[in-house]
Amino acid sequence: MRASRFPAILVVLWLASVAVWWGLAFMPLPSEPPEWLTAARYACFGPMEDGWPEAYGWMLLVLAPASFLIAIGVLWGSEIGPSLRDLARSHAGRCVLAVVVLAVAVEGAWVARKVLAARAVAEATQAVTDDGALPEHYPRGAAIARDFALVDQHGATASLARRHGRPVIVSFVFGHCRTMCPLIVETLKRVPADGGLEVLLVSLDPWRDTPSALPAIARGWQLPAHMRILTGRRPADVLAVADAYGVAHERDEKTGDITHPGLVFVIDAEGRVAYTFNNPSAAWVREALTRVNETFTRVNETFTRIGPTHARRG
Repeated sequence: MRASRFPAILVVLWLASVAVWWGLAFMPLPSEPPEWLTAARYACFGPMEDGWPEAYGWMLLVLAPASFLIAIGVLWGSEIGPSLRDLARSHAGRCVLAVVVLAVAVEGAWVARKVLAARAVAEATQAVTDDGALPEHYPRGAAIARDFALVDQHGATASLARRHGRPVIVSFVFGHCRTMCPLIVETLKRVPADGGLEVLLVSLDPWRDTPSALPAIARGWQLPAHMRILTGRRPADVLAVADAYGVAHERDEKTGDITHPGLVFVIDAEGRVAYTFNNPSAAWVREALTRVNETFTRVNETFTRIGPTHARRG
């Protein structure tokens, strides 16, 4: 008696759905994804800014396919084997099975590499040390920092002009980065927010890091109150800031990934770019802030002493 192909078709559909489900979690988004796709990914798996789904995302990835497979096994367990063999007897059936199994295998290997890469980033983040001090004669700049006005994760406008009189750190990252950007963010999180310090993280991916996506990125990176992720309402607004700071960046139009250096700019209380670093340690950034704050304090004390003297002479 010929076996029903219905259980086999269900198994094939299950394999295909698993491939689509895991692809939604791990496949790179297009360079300009529709907002519903970005929202669905965040809702199902979390922001995944370090390459990992949140705990509930892993539960959905594993439990949803598992429950479907268990249901198939309970209802048609004894029929699955004969049904698959019957499906494989036809040329079309063999082609379908081969394509689906190959797709699942290829995607499985690709996801495994993604998971290993995310684990490497997480381990590297945890292993960041403060070995080595900032050299005494490290070059110090005096160029005025280019001002800008961009939107942060709270919907507020951030600009350097509003921070005059307090130090600011500016760096350039993007939300879908899985390698260098999480390391930079973790490094800057370890710099104390002394003296009213504010850290401004300008996104290099305004196509995907839209104003509506910033809150999820900030949550994924667990940004403290003094750190803000910024983007523009138009990509040109953000790219103009990157160009003004001399940040080289190259975008892959197919994947949306962006190649860029890990530049960190320490801007003093007078709005000058005092130090420029490439992927520095937290110790270097802390020491740079100490130096600019000491300089600012000495200048203020000097003006305080000179001011009354000039006033008496007048």
